[in-house]
Amino acid sequence: MVKMKKALGMTAALSIVLAGCGSNEPVKTAPQETVKPAETAAAVAAQSTPEPLKTVELTYYFPNSPQKDLQTVEDALNKLVKPKINATVHLKLIDWGAYEEKMKVVMASGEPYDLVWTAAGFNNYFQNVANGAYAPLDDLITKYAPDTKKGIPDMFWNAVKVKGKTYGVPVFQQSTAGYGYLIQKAVADKYKMDWKSVKKLSDLTPFLETVKKNEPNLIPWEYSQNSDAFFTAPPMFGMESLGDTKTPGDLYLKDGAKVINQYETPEFKEYITMMRDWFTKGYLRKDAATLKETGADRKAGKNALQLGQIDIDSQGFEQAGLAATGRMSNFNPDTQSYDLQFVKPLLTTDKAAATMTAIAANSPNKERAMMFLNLLNTDKDIYNTLVWGVDGKHYKKVAENRIETNKDGGYQIFAPWEFGNMKLTYIFEGDPKGGEVNNKFTNMWVDLNMKATPSNALGFVFDFTPVKSEKANVDAAVDELYYALASGSIDPEKYLPQFLDKLKKAGADKIIAEKQKQLDAWKATK
Repeated sequence: MVKMKKALGMTAALSIVLAGCGSNEPVKTAPQETVKPAETAAAVAAQSTPEPLKTVELTYYFPNSPQKDLQTVEDALNKLVKPKINATVHLKLIDWGAYEEKMKVVMASGEPYDLVWTAAGFNNYFQNVANGAYAPLDDLITKYAPDTKKGIPDMFWNAVKVKGKTYGVPVFQQSTAGYGYLIQKAVADKYKMDWKSVKKLSDLTPFLETVKKNEPNLIPWEYSQNSDAFFTAPPMFGMESLGDTKTPGDLYLKDGAKVINQYETPEFKEYITMMRDWFTKGYLRKDAATLKETGADRKAGKNALQLGQIDIDSQGFEQAGLAATGRMSNFNPDTQSYDLQFVKPLLTTDKAAATMTAIAANSPNKERAMMFLNLLNTDKDIYNTLVWGVDGKHYKKVAENRIETNKDGGYQIFAPWEFGNMKLTYIFEGDPKGGEVNNKFTNMWVDLNMKATPSNALGFVFDFTPVKSEKANVDAAVDELYYALASGSIDPEKYLPQFLDKLKKAGADKIIAEKQKQLDAWKATK
């Protein structure tokens, strides 16, 4: 309308000028009031300036351990966000153990919300896309978040596309899927363990036995539903997941062509047999099968050894001239660890899509939600407020880009990988000393991400839509027996055949056939 008014005004003015040029008679016009230059400028500005954004509140669901000072962080975050996009953000932090079920209820109820953390496996992104839970984002990204798009490599964007459309903004983080284990430094030193000699999980058995015999206050091996090795680290078993880690249908890394049922492989049987041995010897918590997360144990320094997704291990940092306290210290600064990688970094689709933020399909504020996501990916103050909290209360700065967290401050989520672009994060006490100088530590993992060996199916995204009902049935079968088997809580000789039978009856073969069909079609375009 503004443009039309301007056009009509210019047409009228042009008619007057032309009339004056074609006649000697003076041009008669209606009397007009004198308009001051300032008033004219104000009128033009009013016409060309877009209407101010109305105030909205965004609802943001994400998982972590409960934080008593969350409201302080929300208030601080909104002081930064509101002046930029006239929006406030309500942080809906849900405990890890309850998050997946909570989001299922939220999505099923039709409750309107705006932003949600999701992943290829946990709170299944691809399944939720198939169910219509998330909004397509390509146009919103182009219009409101072009800087976010530029800041994340294409291989990450390609990993989250479904039928050519983007439904989640990937977090650019330490995504290279190198794997190994972590061991408490004090334990390894005390018993003179040759922690560098480990080549596979079963090599850890003597270490676990030593801890069991001599350290009654420690849990020899950490296990929970969110840290199961077969789900968390498929490359450790020579495989990669297609779609998600739970659904039947993986690839062997050495093959890359034939879709297999990973639960029928000798690698899976060997794993659950080993876990049965570990469980019966008391290396795991007795409630391991039902345990969904172990944040409290990590913070208390109770785990002697645990699985590690490791891009750069202790030896790598040492070679780079950096002193690292290990990944265990991320949760408890007093618990240092040696970290050893024995499966080299590999970039797979599930890891590139391991952590994302989606916008709900029924969000009433999709445009503003994308504006906020753009800030999380480009504004260092906003990003670090959500990740670390308030300077002077939840952490203190000890260098330009380095902080020390306050364990009694009421906000310690230790999740720079969960939001925005991790290149923006402050380095903290869990990161290698000296890593903040010239951004050395960040540059190391960014470089590793860019140079990691790509999997055979990097960029392949499985569309669950043709097998939605089978997917739901298979997930139910997995939830019923898998964790009991994988934690060693039940005898695999008796229950593995039952588990495989339940998967088959739930539709596993149909899912595998559909994965093969889609994979073959995808490869044909390469």
